[in-house]
Amino acid sequence: MKIKLLSLLLLGIISVTSCVSSKKFKSLQEDNANLQKMLDAQKGKLTDCESSKMDLEKSIAKLNSEVGNSKGELTKFQNQVSELEKMNKQKEAEIQRIKDEIHKAFSMVDGADLSVKQMGDKLYVSLPNRILYKKGSGILNKNGETILKSLSTVFTKNSGMKVVVEGHADKTPVKSDAPFKDNLDLSTLRANNVVRYLLKQKVAPEQLTASGRSSFEPTGVVAEGRDKTAMDRRIEFIISPDVSKLYELSKKK
Repeated sequence: MKIKLLSLLLLGIISVTSCVSSKKFKSLQEDNANLQKMLDAQKGKLTDCESSKMDLEKSIAKLNSEVGNSKGELTKFQNQVSELEKMNKQKEAEIQRIKDEIHKAFSMVDGADLSVKQMGDKLYVSLPNRILYKKGSGILNKNGETILKSLSTVFTKNSGMKVVVEGHADKTPVKSDAPFKDNLDLSTLRANNVVRYLLKQKVAPEQLTASGRSSFEPTGVVAEGRDKTAMDRRIEFIISPDVSKLYELSKKK
């Protein structure tokens, strides 16, 4: 009887112990499952971080490449600016050289009364009509021929130069018995005769263009004395120095 009771007691103890261990095991299993979920979540975050890191590294590499390209473009732009500045200085030097040649050509001519001004890439050389022509005439006088002969040396020495010869008149109507219809006809005739004389001095035809402007482009300068519009009656040489060679040199570099 005692042995039977002892056996039952041991069986109960084992049963209780087994029950407690089973609950603890389930609890541990749940804890383990939760930890696994947390670990999986962290692994997912780590994967996302690594992916983001790779994306950032790609973006940084792209930006570095763009910065490198931008630096290259900036250097190229700076070189172009430097080249343009150099070309501009060369162009200004060429124009100044032509100016000096013109002044030198006229320095030996008395009473030339010329005006030389620069506008952009062009030189404007203006001579009053009274220097070249008698009043109301389209025929060059001897003084005018002497002046044009001096000027022609500048043109022949600079064969790439282009010259537009413009005849200008004032608003005074021509006389009814004049050999030309109006001021447009007179200004054109005078410009043509200047070109013809320059051609006789061996200036290349392709360098020259004649144009009559009538009274359409007055100087706006009021002359002293009674002849207020004397400065409007003029022959104007619009000179384009040959700067194309400067651009050609630039392209070869």
